[in-house]
Amino acid sequence: MSESRCGRKAKERLVGNKILFVDDEALALDGYRRILREEFSLSTALGGVEGLAAIRSTGPYAVVISDMRMPGMNGSEFLAQVRSKSPDSARMLLTGHADLDSAIDAVNRGNIYRYLTKPCEKELLVEAILSGVAKYNSVVAEKELVRKAQLIAQTRTDWDAIDIRPSEESAAPAGLPGPAEAKSHLESRLGTDPTCYVLLVKLNLLPTVEERYGEEAALRYLKDAVRFLSQMMRPGDRLFHWSRGVLLATIERHIPPAAIRMEISRKLLTCPQHLLEVNGRKTMITIATTYDLLPVARFSTFDQLVAGFDAKLIGKI
Repeated sequence: MSESRCGRKAKERLVGNKILFVDDEALALDGYRRILREEFSLSTALGGVEGLAAIRSTGPYAVVISDMRMPGMNGSEFLAQVRSKSPDSARMLLTGHADLDSAIDAVNRGNIYRYLTKPCEKELLVEAILSGVAKYNSVVAEKELVRKAQLIAQTRTDWDAIDIRPSEESAAPAGLPGPAEAKSHLESRLGTDPTCYVLLVKLNLLPTVEERYGEEAALRYLKDAVRFLSQMMRPGDRLFHWSRGVLLATIERHIPPAAIRMEISRKLLTCPQHLLEVNGRKTMITIATTYDLLPVARFSTFDQLVAGFDAKLIGKI
């Protein structure tokens, strides 16, 4: 593949990821623009003060790269300020051999993600920037996932009191044990086990699937949901069928309840689409869920535990 095609491919990967170079020498900035313009969306700033102004006015930048030796504010000092103003940005320092000790100290103090020695070949510079962009995207994606998880956990839902009642069916669908088995499994842990939690998961669209497409389609939808939930569980966790459209899980965790709810919310966000096939027609439908979580150590009887579930709220973070 030619260099120009490589450049276009790299640029396509980096759409929306901006790079900022900071140096007190205009000729050096012109050089970076010339050799990197095909690969990146590149901005430059003449010195630390101008660099901070650029971050305020046109940031955030995925990667901020600064020269070390600059008058008034050296590169380490500049990137320390970048850390507070744009903490997600990957910060890099370009330094000569005489400044290596300062660069290493900046890495150790967390002011920078990486340092590069001058002169730096284009291939190494491109690789470093790509690595920084990947780090930035990973951090931003993680924060967005957490934000969505918090929104899910704070959303009001249409749980009805009937959802909390256990099923009276002797045979549970999807091959799962039912409420009687769940009660038997939990009775010895009630009021004593601080690591055991009970999770009720409502499959919001299951009744709609059954009403529109029939029992067979609803059962396939349920089995897909059970398969997904089983995959996200750890060894020692158990899954039961509780009532129409509601599953009960017992989970063992050695972390605070808020952290457990965050873990569950994040995993539920990754739930795949269900392929619904009716009369030869294929449709993708979301496996939409809401949940509530309780620690078993708080309750002395199974009836108290069941009554403790809030029929109107989903997992409180």
